[in-house]
Amino acid sequence: MNAAELIESLAALRSSALDDARAATTPEALNAVRVRVLGRKGDLTSVLRGLKDLLPEDRTRVGQEANHLKDDLEAFLTGRQSALEDAAEQGARALDVTLPGRRPWVGGRHVLTALEAELVDVFHGLGFTAGEGPEVEDDFHNFTALNLPPGHPAREAHDTYYVSDTTVLRTHTSPCWIRAMEQAKPPLRMVFPGRVYRAEAIDASHSDQFHQIDGLYVEADRPVTLADLKSTLTEAARRIIGAKVKTRFRPSYFPFTEPSAEMDVTCIRCGGSGALAGGDRCGVCKGSGWLELLGAGMVHPAVFEAVGYDPEKVSGFAFGMGLDRMAILRHDLPDIRLLLENDVRFLEQFS
Repeated sequence: MNAAELIESLAALRSSALDDARAATTPEALNAVRVRVLGRKGDLTSVLRGLKDLLPEDRTRVGQEANHLKDDLEAFLTGRQSALEDAAEQGARALDVTLPGRRPWVGGRHVLTALEAELVDVFHGLGFTAGEGPEVEDDFHNFTALNLPPGHPAREAHDTYYVSDTTVLRTHTSPCWIRAMEQAKPPLRMVFPGRVYRAEAIDASHSDQFHQIDGLYVEADRPVTLADLKSTLTEAARRIIGAKVKTRFRPSYFPFTEPSAEMDVTCIRCGGSGALAGGDRCGVCKGSGWLELLGAGMVHPAVFEAVGYDPEKVSGFAFGMGLDRMAILRHDLPDIRLLLENDVRFLEQFS
């Protein structure tokens, strides 16, 4: 490209740049024109790459023309910038500040997170502190130390996600007891909320991952009895559900507690009558008037032995409940999958 062609290109660039600057209606749009034309990789730089091919006298003439163009554009862009900023300021002054503002979107706790925090607070008021443990557990903490020896049905692969032959995704939060007792001596009064995993087919009432909160109370200075267990859990139920709730304990079986029981509470919908106001059978409790809330029992001596405690000198109780089930009952949810699908339309109802 010769000198005449370069000068012609500079003239065309001047015209298009001025037109674009006049068309810009915001400071941001004007700055985009500045960068496109005068930036390090802008249009002016592209034109000036042809200077190296010119004779020295032509190079000087074209260079002077380019400098004039740059100075003229800088001056015009600066003036245009000031004009646009003044116009924006005048527009801001014209705003009607008496109009109601737009309320910003505010997030909230997930229904399970809120329920977990509520339960931890309830048990904190009863003297329990909160602990935690890993979600990927070894065989000893998840099974053996909890009196689930090799060959026990709970170890079967159709119930458990095995990471390796000796490592699993924890099937309950009870391994947290073992780790807590390994790390400290009695007295212990702790709750352990967390996510657990089971190899189950997913449907409206089952999931392969859900949430639990386990509790542990161990003493060495005095014997802990079933009376302690019942009074603690009955008071917890009253604080969780309401002061008028009734409880009952049914004998049950868990490998890591002996004796064991399941605690039921009066139905939160029908109040324990088994029937709704219109006489229809309550669908929540299936007409029984009772809902299973948690499982509990006195810690098995084999569990104490597994962590180095002397079962002749220490005693205690443990319990566990499902947060997902409690959320379903409290909010009358039709499908457990709603709790983990992250559907904003569902979650906004609890914000």
